[in-house]
Amino acid sequence: MSARRTVLLTGASGVVGRSVLRENVRDGEGTRIIAASHSAPVPEATGPTVRCDMTADRFGLDADSYAALAGEVDVVIHSAGLTEWGLPAERYEPINIEGTRRVIDFARQAGATVHFMSTAFVAALADTAPVELSADNVCRNYIRSKQRAEQLLRDSGVPHTIFRPTNLIGDSSTGWTSQGQIVQLMSDWLGRGRAPFIPAHPGIRMDFVPQDLLSRAVLAAIELGDEQGEFWVTYGPEAMDIETCLQLLVKHAAERGRTLSLPPVVNADELDPDAIASTAPMTRSYLSVLRDVSEVTRCSGGVLPTSMPELRERYGIGHVDDTAAYLTSLEYAAAHLG
Repeated sequence: MSARRTVLLTGASGVVGRSVLRENVRDGEGTRIIAASHSAPVPEATGPTVRCDMTADRFGLDADSYAALAGEVDVVIHSAGLTEWGLPAERYEPINIEGTRRVIDFARQAGATVHFMSTAFVAALADTAPVELSADNVCRNYIRSKQRAEQLLRDSGVPHTIFRPTNLIGDSSTGWTSQGQIVQLMSDWLGRGRAPFIPAHPGIRMDFVPQDLLSRAVLAAIELGDEQGEFWVTYGPEAMDIETCLQLLVKHAAERGRTLSLPPVVNADELDPDAIASTAPMTRSYLSVLRDVSEVTRCSGGVLPTSMPELRERYGIGHVDDTAAYLTSLEYAAAHLG
């Protein structure tokens, strides 16, 4: 686009937000981004910052400040949200759902396009899902909140895109991430030989995407002026299988001077309910997450939907080997995240 755009980035202090800011200046001046955060610092911000409370009317700003911000902004990257799993449904309402409604109201006033960060896990709740997701799945309430936020955008008439990333790992070339997430936590636990077994559904893929691929795609959409589209930021059928993932953990452990004996992979559908319930509390928690995330993938058809070919062609996202990126992410986490 010939005219330089001004972007409001919600959730600027989060994993996605900080990655977007980092990618924005990687190759030069970048897009002008106003970094919006509730209270946490945003070290990567090179432009204006604004304190915004997505759970409050007008983002917690006074009327004049809100109007001035709307008059300045052309695009919103909406990445603010509660991403922790396992919470009651009502905990997600104020920011994931009502926060999105406030972003829509702001975008209307600003005449702005919204680029929304959802989750690929919404595939598990689709009408076309081959298997129904369990009511007590640890991810269900979070997924449902993102599904509802997507629907708000579709019903709003506001120009928008939806990006649906799978679980994110660190930067594809350096492994950098602003903080550890579920993949790093689970991998560290597995890599230390803590799992007595691994509950998984047959044939599922371990779909992890480097966070910079998502950031590059969103920034490219802004540069091209895209105002519609739904993109699954996943590897889909290219993603590694569980056996490959475990072998990479063995390799990583060996590089750290440890010998990792692989635990057996157990069909989660055939698992005795007491097999997890009878373990120690921390082990029970980790095994339950492994089982439930596997179920999300199974309910998504075993392989997550993907837009990777389109992202590569339209947005210039390079071919990044997921196994190499996963190892790099593990190495960074071991060195920097404890």
